Amino acid sequence: MKDLFIDSASGQLLVNGEPYLIRGVELHNSTSSSVEYLQPLWKRCADAGMNTVLAPVSWELVEPREGAFDFGLVDAMLVGARDHGLKLVLLWFGSWKNASSSYTPAWVKLDPSRFPLQRDENGDPLDNLSPFSTANRDADAAAFAAFMEHLARIDGHDRTVIMVQVENEVGLLGAARSHGPDAAAAWDDPVPAPLLDALRSKAFPHVHASAEPPAPTWGALTGDPDRTAELFMAWHYAAYVQHVAAAGRERHDIPLFVNAWLDSIIPDASQPADITFAGGQTPGVFPSGGPLPHVGAAWKQAAPAIDFLAPDVYFGDFEIPFKDYADTNAALFVPELRADRHGVSHTFLAIGKYGAIGVAPFGFDSLKDEETLDLRRTYAQLAALDRHILTAWPQDRVRGFRVPAHEEETLRLGQYQFVIRADTACGDGEAVGYGLLLQSDEHTFIAAGHAFTVDPCPRGDGPIAILEADELVVRNGELVPQRRLNGDETSSGTRIRIADDPARAHGFMPASGVPSGLVRFSVYSRTRSHSG
Repeated sequence: MKDLFIDSASGQLLVNGEPYLIRGVELHNSTSSSVEYLQPLWKRCADAGMNTVLAPVSWELVEPREGAFDFGLVDAMLVGARDHGLKLVLLWFGSWKNASSSYTPAWVKLDPSRFPLQRDENGDPLDNLSPFSTANRDADAAAFAAFMEHLARIDGHDRTVIMVQVENEVGLLGAARSHGPDAAAAWDDPVPAPLLDALRSKAFPHVHASAEPPAPTWGALTGDPDRTAELFMAWHYAAYVQHVAAAGRERHDIPLFVNAWLDSIIPDASQPADITFAGGQTPGVFPSGGPLPHVGAAWKQAAPAIDFLAPDVYFGDFEIPFKDYADTNAALFVPELRADRHGVSHTFLAIGKYGAIGVAPFGFDSLKDEETLDLRRTYAQLAALDRHILTAWPQDRVRGFRVPAHEEETLRLGQYQFVIRADTACGDGEAVGYGLLLQSDEHTFIAAGHAFTVDPCPRGDGPIAILEADELVVRNGELVPQRRLNGDETSSGTRIRIADDPARAHGFMPASGVPSGLVRFSVYSRTRSHSG
């Protein structure tokens, strides 16, 4: 039986046969190009509560001359991670990274007649290798296969590398589809039968196909022309990635995934009104053909060697991609996330509400310690609760939440309901409360996170109050009670407050905080016994 795989039934990542929750960070793009630069980061990551580091492996450094491979940087990463008790998710920066081809070796870049680029409508070359070229595809696949074979040889037993991302934010910028000669020929081909069946079953909202034979060409599809172009690119990018991924998986069978630059429009106040960043909603403004949910069926049909599609989430309503990818994939993983409070505050939501196997805020290595407080606090709490989360999840006993100031959310666990609000007394940044609420038995719960309050809701038989509450700390790897909380700290048995700083209990007198951010509490009805 495999001991490292995605369990499609539970949505969990299993490492050595056991559920594994990724408390990750992704390093900057160039960090892993230097052993010396990497060296001090391993301890810093481990000390900050991470268990997994995401780091690039670039084609240009792995194969500087065609057929001559150098895996020295990969080996150094394995040693550094193992020495500090960390796992790795390696990111293959091959044909594409951020919708460009800047990580291809010099011998590829300098021979565009052999390794063609895509072209825009004017015939001008774009910095993006053509996915219609078998030369491009086979060269990338050969390098990726050599890399995976090397991993199998030096890491097949230790399993330091638990997943590999194939390419990075695939897609085409500058045009909705390629207009090179190879792309033009593919545009005139019949739409592949599996995709045509999906089109006829309304799998794609913006593109349609006649129910009558024969199979139409891509140009004969109806609907939004830009979305048709995007679907065309998605199929061919996915088919290319499938060839690369399958070649690697033959050598080393571990989970593989792809990540997406999302489509979104976020106004940039520093630019004219018609300028946006973080993508857009038109294919070619965001990378056309990337693994977004609305073309996810095409990706899954054309690239079955890929275990799941994953979102890189920086802007907009984070819950939308969390839900879209969780609903349509075997697992939800967020390989890139903002590392500030705004981004980190969505961690519990991803894990506790959408069952994510983990997250990896981007760029930890360039942040000062004071800028990583939210990340370190969140990961310390997740580490303390790791077994509780993995034991309960995906059962209906974990709730993740993120509540802005002046809003509230009602959560139900078992026979009880709780109102969650942001604790606006916290003055340490964005006014938002975030965390987890776990049910450990019928009347007992654990709250974890930062800057929120939990109020038990009355039931039809009367008010519900706090019976007992204990601040929890980690000691010798175990969660143990430290202070019994009561009085001011629980508003006389009516509320749980999670914050590491004091608050004014009566407008003038401070009630202490909960530095660990972990409280176990039980509730009771003031009018009925538990057995009644």
